[in-house]
Amino acid sequence: TLLKSFFGPLMVMSLMGFCIGAWTNGSSIVAVGLDGLGPGALFDRFGFWFLLQVILFIDVFFFTIGYLVESPRLGNEIRSVDPTIVGWGAALLCYPPFNAVTSKLLGATVSDFPQFDNPDVHLALNIALLVLMAIYASASAALGLKASNLTHRGIVSRGPYSIVRHPAYTCKNIAWWIGSAPVAIAAFQQSFRAGMLAVGSIAAWTFLYGLRALTEEDHLRQVDDEYAAYAAKVRYRFIPGVF
Repeated sequence: TLLKSFFGPLMVMSLMGFCIGAWTNGSSIVAVGLDGLGPGALFDRFGFWFLLQVILFIDVFFFTIGYLVESPRLGNEIRSVDPTIVGWGAALLCYPPFNAVTSKLLGATVSDFPQFDNPDVHLALNIALLVLMAIYASASAALGLKASNLTHRGIVSRGPYSIVRHPAYTCKNIAWWIGSAPVAIAAFQQSFRAGMLAVGSIAAWTFLYGLRALTEEDHLRQVDDEYAAYAAKVRYRFIPGVF
């Protein structure tokens, strides 16, 4: 199908890239760490990147298997694919090559490894970023063989999906806000207008992921009553007790 033809190769290539990145940074930790590099410098140069690459590898691994393997016996048969242009558009704008256009339109203020002047703040916020991305990857692990975009393959209510309905989007976007903080701060120091433009950029990305969540829910509700029952049980989309 078109869905598998697009996402399958994309996931395989991403998986290979994250695997290489984890191996390269892990090897560097062993090699450089033995030379007495301090823990802070080791974290900045290789540790953060090693952990992030491992986390992203875990995330993409489940989606790769989900696109390549489908069987009723495994309980991951595709029941329906989102038929709407809005649903497809919102999803594709977040993936290569289309996200290059999205970045030009919405801006790209996010740093995967944001730099903060205060060493304690720098360490704390980047550890928080890694924790958020780990929860993000745990959502993919909870989906298991059902992991894939734009499809209904049965509802998953375990793991982080027992707390909110879109844990991956929530964690990824909070991590992005942390990653955008240094750029936004520097922009506000330049001018209020520049600062608001920086904030508006990440807000626009957050809106796009909110649109993805809404279109996914509309699709799942139209297939059968399973999602409605799940939504009645897990009331909040993004943040427990808030919305």
